[in-house]
Amino acid sequence: MVEEDRGLSFGLLLRRCRLAAGMTQEELAAASTLSVRAISDLERGRTGRPQRRSVALLAEALSQDEEGVWRLTEAARSARLAPEHGGTPSHSGGGGPGTASDDPYEVRAPAHPGTYGPCDSQGNAACELPPDLADFTARERELHYFDNALAVPGPTSSARRPMLVTGPPGVGKTALAVHAAHRSRARFPDGQVYVELAPAGRPALRPAEVVHRILHSVGAADESLGSLEEASARLRAFLARKRVLVVLDDAVTEGQVRCARPAVGSSAVIATCRRRLSALADADSIEVGVFGPEESLRFLARMLGEERLGAARSDAAWVAEVCGHLPLALRAVGCRLLARPHWTVRTLVEEVLDDPRTRLRELSSGDLTVRAAVAASFALLDEQAQGALPRLAGVLRQGFSSYGAAVVLGCGVARARRIVGDLTDCHLVEVLDGQPSGEPRYRIPPLVRLFALEAVPLPVPALTDVLTGGGQRVV
Repeated sequence: MVEEDRGLSFGLLLRRCRLAAGMTQEELAAASTLSVRAISDLERGRTGRPQRRSVALLAEALSQDEEGVWRLTEAARSARLAPEHGGTPSHSGGGGPGTASDDPYEVRAPAHPGTYGPCDSQGNAACELPPDLADFTARERELHYFDNALAVPGPTSSARRPMLVTGPPGVGKTALAVHAAHRSRARFPDGQVYVELAPAGRPALRPAEVVHRILHSVGAADESLGSLEEASARLRAFLARKRVLVVLDDAVTEGQVRCARPAVGSSAVIATCRRRLSALADADSIEVGVFGPEESLRFLARMLGEERLGAARSDAAWVAEVCGHLPLALRAVGCRLLARPHWTVRTLVEEVLDDPRTRLRELSSGDLTVRAAVAASFALLDEQAQGALPRLAGVLRQGFSSYGAAVVLGCGVARARRIVGDLTDCHLVEVLDGQPSGEPRYRIPPLVRLFALEAVPLPVPALTDVLTGGGQRVV
């Protein structure tokens, strides 16, 4: 959009944008989910007061940049402020994107690309997303997926598939889900709801509580709602006719996600989970891994600044390796360095993280603790798997198979395979890549190993002789 577009009526500006995009009214209607008649009336000025939701849908369908979104919104605002029977629109403020104003129609400059402004100032749309991280780093592949999955669809009767974000403890599942949700806020003008499903120190929410919580957030709660089935039916009916983004954080059971998913329409659900929710077979699963070495250094540079990292990049690379390239561990050490400007990265190397026996304790800053993140996943295991992890961690320091696990645990291969499978589902054991077909091999991540040995120290060195007796490798 160019300077000469300033001062145009909303209808003329909309028509110019549509033609510039090479779209017919029918194509714009399909992309925005508005009717052809509505678009025709808007362009001809027969609808003098376009609604904010319609403007957001049109801007998204026309792929407008931030400036373009502001121009369309400003033109619509002027139309709403104009006298109903002609006259000159009354402009008060609104000098450009980001200008402070009491006008509820104003779109302010976004905090980052993809965010086009605040939620409805009249309180008609929930805006519950936690703050986005200013130093969010990497995850380009995952964000590309979310940008496509959350794009405004054409007219359709099918619902979006739930999106499950899963991965090791401390890998940044919540940060990714919240960041992706912020990037797509403008696509869900009827609200963005955030529900913490397993609050610290409290029982996980039951499905009925999840449904009532969402209904309350979107203003559709009713004291007459009785059973889970009745409440879920009301939620599905609401989501079917609205565009709402629901972010469910830390799902423990499939039921917590299943009860909130829309049946039809354009609403969407993103859920994070520590354990794979295998019973949600029709959901899209996004597995998030640890950073690569260069991504770890880029993350630390964004936190600390390139100047402070400077010549200490080799030390920073060692710190990243010790942290297992885990984002939570990297953030914890970054916060410690920010709180102690007189420290250097070398201080971390020589005085803080050098001793493996105290390393897990040192990978913390305030309420950011790697131990707590691993403990939350560990708590999801049954008693048998909880007892198995320290025993496996004490002996199997390299890759191992289910047969090696069976020797260590003193059980049959079938039971060992089930236990290792449970540990893998909770991302406390990882499957090694590049294995030939047949029996997979597994590995316990270094920080999980430290947690397991710290939680239940076991005198197990003698078992190594059993595993390697006679020179035969059984693990």
